[in-house]
Amino acid sequence: MCYSEGEGQDSSSQAHIDIRYTDLFVTEDDELSNEGHEYFKQASRQSPIYPHQTYRLIHPRDLLNPDPKTGSIPKRVKVKGIAGIGKSVAMQRLLYEWALGKHLQTFSCVFDLRFRELNLIDGPISLRELLSSRFLYLKNVLTHLFECATSLLFILDGLDEFRHRLDWTAEDRDLTVDSQISVSELLVALVKGNLLPQSSVILTTRPSTDAPKCFFQRWCVVLGFQEKHVEEYTMKFYKDPVAAKKVFSYMVKNDNLYALSFIPLYCYIICAALAEFFSTDSNDGQSLDLNPPRTVSEVYYYYLYTTIKHHALKDNTDASSPKPKILTLVKEQLMNLGRLAYNNLLRNRILFDKEDLEKFGLDLRGIRSTFLCQILVSVENEKEMEMFSFFHLTLQEYLAALFCVVSVSGHVEILTGLNYWCFGKLQPPAKSPPLTVDPMPAGDHLEPYRVENLQMFTRFFAGLVRARLARLLDGMVENDLAGDDEGMTLLSQLGDWFQSQFKKTELTNQTALNLLHCLMELHLPEVTSRVAPEIRSLCLFKMKLSVVDCAAIHYVLQFSTHSLEELNVGYSNIGNKGFSRLGPILHRCESLYLRYNCLGTDAAIKESAVLKSDDCQVKKLL
Repeated sequence: MCYSEGEGQDSSSQAHIDIRYTDLFVTEDDELSNEGHEYFKQASRQSPIYPHQTYRLIHPRDLLNPDPKTGSIPKRVKVKGIAGIGKSVAMQRLLYEWALGKHLQTFSCVFDLRFRELNLIDGPISLRELLSSRFLYLKNVLTHLFECATSLLFILDGLDEFRHRLDWTAEDRDLTVDSQISVSELLVALVKGNLLPQSSVILTTRPSTDAPKCFFQRWCVVLGFQEKHVEEYTMKFYKDPVAAKKVFSYMVKNDNLYALSFIPLYCYIICAALAEFFSTDSNDGQSLDLNPPRTVSEVYYYYLYTTIKHHALKDNTDASSPKPKILTLVKEQLMNLGRLAYNNLLRNRILFDKEDLEKFGLDLRGIRSTFLCQILVSVENEKEMEMFSFFHLTLQEYLAALFCVVSVSGHVEILTGLNYWCFGKLQPPAKSPPLTVDPMPAGDHLEPYRVENLQMFTRFFAGLVRARLARLLDGMVENDLAGDDEGMTLLSQLGDWFQSQFKKTELTNQTALNLLHCLMELHLPEVTSRVAPEIRSLCLFKMKLSVVDCAAIHYVLQFSTHSLEELNVGYSNIGNKGFSRLGPILHRCESLYLRYNCLGTDAAIKESAVLKSDDCQVKKLL
């Protein structure tokens, strides 16, 4: 099976990218809601009472296999993972292997339902009507299929892309496949088993999206590529093996990039962004900037810039023109696109029709004939009207952040935005949400679930603030914020703002981690060195931490001038790679919680070295 990101790939890459699909880690862990933060603190002190976590590597086709210990067959499975980690691709593989007759042959029918398309349904609808409209060729046999519900599998892909709230606490009702209800109630009923309880359901989502554990019998985490797969993917991406080896070597030598490459989408974007720098007709990467990409924001910047150069400059100028000239040519289109992205991101909208595009200064002809076709893709739907979405949600988030960074005029607007996007609140004297076109549904605040959905956006925003200060956005902005007075004011104000957040005792684990990521994306030592000393303890107990999460923790805490009272990453599945990223700061942690993290011999050797070091300040190790 092939996996393709958009159309018209760069000539140095294969038109269809045949990737090795990610395996899944299955863990029987306690998955508590975000509201359980205080319980997390208490549980961290009681962790010895918990049974040892068990992990095993499985394939998507095995998601519905019997539990190896109990023999019970799961009917409801939750698959979670961060943006771009490969959840949807894993589901594509599962569907593909079922269609070929290789696996899952106990199912006579698999319904692949994607939340982004389900957003188009406004009024009440029955399950029969939904499936009839989505799968026209099954309309006449649905009654028979419903009678044999044990042979039905529903794949509900991308809960994080759904614009409606799912009410998991609503009282159950007696429902049939012909009951007229809202699509959100229908989906909840399907997961909870109020509809077709004998059928099987697989739900995919980001970790921050609420889908209670009690309704599922198996919980899976997609961890992305393994080390060997990064090299294999890079070799498959490029037609030229010499260029592929250069890119892979460069990624390995740049630790942050290499950590990002274990996320399949980022691996694709890194390869696309670096393609021109390492082609065989260039001089060994001499065209690279003095500061090559180190963060997610920088990788997306180079990816977007490369896309613009290849697809927007056909007759206007040549690709060797200075960045400001190139960005000036596409400023209007990028700003219109970013305004569309931002105003709809705040409303959890990811699908757009012709009227939406026209409202923000975009037209269908312009999309099809310019570089925009690489960013906005057509989406099929049952209403037979042409709809568009960004080829990945992270690209919508990045362009929304780009619009905001280009639009703000100073530190006051930046801090107003951060308060609103990170905490959902406006601070006086602000009276309305920043940079919005229409009034927000909830007025001057954002609901908690919307704030959670903006975490990637806030990281991109922080990274792009740095890009603007570094004058990488010249050609799009008139005020670069880098003047002596304004630049220093902004840095000091940002430092004070982040300081004040970490002084708050009510800061949740997820919010704290997101702020650490924002600081890493901002990548300004002048700011981070002011913030790090305020972090006295960091409890991320039972949060599944990726290598990139560990990189963010290390990046910030390395600037601290004192020991850390507590670092709790117990039950966080950091693995040897994550442990290595945290290694340089572990000796400064007075209380260190590392239990149940899939650590091997290499980690044990490094841990021993930490404890033996002359400057070790560890007093308690669990």
